[in-house]
Amino acid sequence: MNGSFYQAVMRAARRTCLRIVLGALVLALGACTAAPSQSQPKLVFHSFSFDGKGSGDQWGASIDLLEYSYGDKYRMVRDKVEPPRERLGPQSGVTGAMPVGDFLYVKWRVKATGEVREDRVDLRPLLPADMDHHRLTFVIEGRQLYVYLVTPKPKHEDDPPLLKTTKSRYHVTYEIYPANTYKH
Repeated sequence: MNGSFYQAVMRAARRTCLRIVLGALVLALGACTAAPSQSQPKLVFHSFSFDGKGSGDQWGASIDLLEYSYGDKYRMVRDKVEPPRERLGPQSGVTGAMPVGDFLYVKWRVKATGEVREDRVDLRPLLPADMDHHRLTFVIEGRQLYVYLVTPKPKHEDDPPLLKTTKSRYHVTYEIYPANTYKH
């Protein structure tokens, strides 16, 4: 009788432990599924890129790129010069599900004069509410930064305007900074 009593107590203890473990697991899973929506930014499939060596852009020959940041929530879209580097490469790009940046920050040096310039553009009023399959790019021309919104809509090569970025050759593209030609 002592043996069966002991076995009954052990079964009850195992069931209680199992209930506690399962309850803790359910709470943990609930916390995991609730946390991302509260702390993680919304991800949208789009692109951020620049090409200072491109066939039309070619600003890399006269500009040293020193720093850029497309928003601050995704490390793949920002970089800055740190020793021993003296400049960043004139090309980079990221495409995929990522947060839409609130701003674009670019810092550069004009090679001819050695002048260091920087510009921070508030993108919130300039970008469409739905950035799905859009691309953000920039061109630097001397002391001026130009920012472009490239839409997924294809265009004909002979359709104007052909902007400072080669991306405007194949897709409907808007300059959003310094002039804003995009109308929401």
